[in-house]
Amino acid sequence: MELTTGVYGLALDVALGDRRLTLNPVAVETPRGILLLDVGLPDGLADLSAALAENGLEVDDTWAVVVTHHDFDHAGCLAAVVDRTDAVVFTHEAEAPYLEGEMEPLKSGGGQSIRLQPTTVDVRLTGGETFATTAGPMKAVHTPGHTPGHTSYYFPEDRLLVAGDALNVVEGELVGPREDVTPDLEMAWESVETLASLEIEHTFCFHGGYVEAGTERIDTLLAQR
Repeated sequence: MELTTGVYGLALDVALGDRRLTLNPVAVETPRGILLLDVGLPDGLADLSAALAENGLEVDDTWAVVVTHHDFDHAGCLAAVVDRTDAVVFTHEAEAPYLEGEMEPLKSGGGQSIRLQPTTVDVRLTGGETFATTAGPMKAVHTPGHTPGHTSYYFPEDRLLVAGDALNVVEGELVGPREDVTPDLEMAWESVETLASLEIEHTFCFHGGYVEAGTERIDTLLAQR
């Protein structure tokens, strides 16, 4: 699904234990090649490659992987992607120790205890950085709470938010952080307040995908707390 010019919402239909679910990374065209926002589960390279191909893209054209946070469903096949493409890895500085194997995954429930294959982080972000893309600038917005370094990405020219897990879509409606997988819920809602300061018209979440909703809906969520 092309969310805006050169920005593609991917759909990975995967099995996790006895469940099937859809994960939603994003592929972004840039002057240097494809930039991936998250990559999916361990052993998920084939699924990722197929999802890219459905949108006319090739995994071998990947030059960068930007990891929103270290949960295994987001970064599980990071090492495999890097091994295949030599991609540059970006993540927030607070997430880097988890990706590099210096720290155990933060969450232990629901399969989260799966240890990632250690992968070098080439560039450590702090929030506020801007990436050049065919859709215009893509800005890193630090949105901690779900994890300490969780980062969302904002395309101001199209008022598009790639939320990661800072927000979710349930039955076609934009909703707030999931309490059961958010260690610091109060901080997560503070991050939602940060997102409310942006001019957002449409949102893409890793869990739930695309919804034509943004700042107005986020304000409503905050008011309903």
